[in-house]
Amino acid sequence: MTQPQAELFDLYRAGLKTAADLMKTSLESAERLQNQQLVAIRSAIDQQSQSVSELSRAKTLDELLTLQSRMAGAQFERAMSLWRDLFQAAGENQRNWLSETYALTARATEEAAKLATAATTNVRQSAKAQQSERRSA
Repeated sequence: MTQPQAELFDLYRAGLKTAADLMKTSLESAERLQNQQLVAIRSAIDQQSQSVSELSRAKTLDELLTLQSRMAGAQFERAMSLWRDLFQAAGENQRNWLSETYALTARATEEAAKLATAATTNVRQSAKAQQSERRSA
């Protein structure tokens, strides 16, 4: 392989590595989000079980209405907490993805600059060699 081909091969390999790194970041973000959702679902199931047991212990209408008010407040709070966590995870995922993209773009720019420098050097060397041949002839 000639020098420019080797450099293009390296640049192509760096691009593929960049794509693989971005995919890894995306998959890790999806995993974190699913884990957060699973924790929220488990918590909701536990709280629902507690609510059912409290409902079975209510003896009067006043106790039932008090329990209903408390359950409604807890459910609203749980819903707001779920949405907060969801938006927080989405923001964190986006921040991670952007920082990874920035780092990978910087790396690709660096590789492209090296390739351009090497190509310029090769062109200059070829031009000097041709000039030397002309002078000798």
